[in-house]
Amino acid sequence: MRQFLTGNDQDFAGLEQRATGACVAYRDQELPPGSSPSRARVGFEVNPSDESVLLLVDRGIRYTGSSPQVGDWLGRGERRFRSFSDLKIWLRGELAACYGVMAASHSSQELHPSQLDVSPADLTDLDSIRDDLAAINRPVVMDEGELFRELQTHVRGQDAALQTLARRVCRHAARVRPARPASLFALGPTGCGKAKTAEVLPAVLRRLCPNEASYGYLRLDMSEYQERHRISQLLGAPQGYVGYGDGAQLIDTLAANPKTIVLFDEIEKAHSAVFQTLLNAMDAGRLSTPTRTVQGRTVDCRHAIFMFTSNLDSAEILCDLEQRNAFKQPTVVDEVCRRQLRMTGLSPELLGRINAFLIYRALSTDSRAEIVTQAIARGASEYGLNVAQIEPQVVLAILEQAKSNAYGARPDEYLVDDLLGSAFAQAVSSDDSFAVRVTGGPPFGCEAMQ
Repeated sequence: MRQFLTGNDQDFAGLEQRATGACVAYRDQELPPGSSPSRARVGFEVNPSDESVLLLVDRGIRYTGSSPQVGDWLGRGERRFRSFSDLKIWLRGELAACYGVMAASHSSQELHPSQLDVSPADLTDLDSIRDDLAAINRPVVMDEGELFRELQTHVRGQDAALQTLARRVCRHAARVRPARPASLFALGPTGCGKAKTAEVLPAVLRRLCPNEASYGYLRLDMSEYQERHRISQLLGAPQGYVGYGDGAQLIDTLAANPKTIVLFDEIEKAHSAVFQTLLNAMDAGRLSTPTRTVQGRTVDCRHAIFMFTSNLDSAEILCDLEQRNAFKQPTVVDEVCRRQLRMTGLSPELLGRINAFLIYRALSTDSRAEIVTQAIARGASEYGLNVAQIEPQVVLAILEQAKSNAYGARPDEYLVDDLLGSAFAQAVSSDDSFAVRVTGGPPFGCEAMQ
């Protein structure tokens, strides 16, 4: 930002011209002292209709400095000025004071002719931009089997779905220039691990590739997007409409990190306008927004992974595949899923852009026992306990009280705290913390390991 504080009138004239009707963005700019993070993207946008100016910055910057105006700008992510002249005054005055910078002379008479053509390297750190772009677009080579085994530790009893997922994700990550995002559709009854898979996938990818650009995660509950007007929450509202400038979940997330796993949970509940919005993203790898970001009006989502979940018609799909014994036959799975989902009314354009279907089956008794065991360890960790051993009757007692498998693993996990919460709390109060053995069934208890 410092180059803008000391810029002359000719420098600003060129910037104003380029920013009229467009958004001129600069990456990795030094923010005023007291800002966290200390560097961010900064953009300039001039509205050609009324010549007002937007000074943009990445949203959510924390600021502990002394200027309320600067703090408001960093917190909101933008500051509007009536004209470019007002912007220059604010930059050279209020903002320059935060840096302790004296504004340069503004007289055009003092300029050397060579200063009229500003080099991009004088305005921003091009090396940093090249490094960041290389990190974003660098192919990530992973071992398919290793990814599958990592996912398997978190999601039990869904090996066929996880193998397909691992194969598709590894292929997509290895592409230097993918044409579009990976689009995967997870089908199966409730509580069998569909959303859980998407939730743990970014952390697994970060563990397997710690030196690569990290994958982000965004979960969108499609039951919240049943009305057409809610589409503005994904893409942003046009100028002049309610919500303009408030940001957009999908656009903001992908603009910040193109490598993001986006979960569209229970996609069948979304308004048809949501499907239309996603078609271009799934086909061309771009999302358009009515409001400008520091990257312009389109956001690149080719490196993203879109995951859709649904339990719509899952019983019929599972029954059909069971009768054909075709769970490990990708062509049959693909044909059955597309046909059945088309009959439910899902958009054929959307289904035509799905790369692969992931079939999640009802959990077996063995899988439920493993999930309950993991849930006990997780529940104890919330109390600061480290479970070293769990007696078998504890798991059996929980499964006995949650006999129905109609709702998957969720009721089993909910029972853990109901039945064992008192034992966990008592162990903490009696200093039987850290390594414990969970006993009983019922009543349950926690014993300190010797």
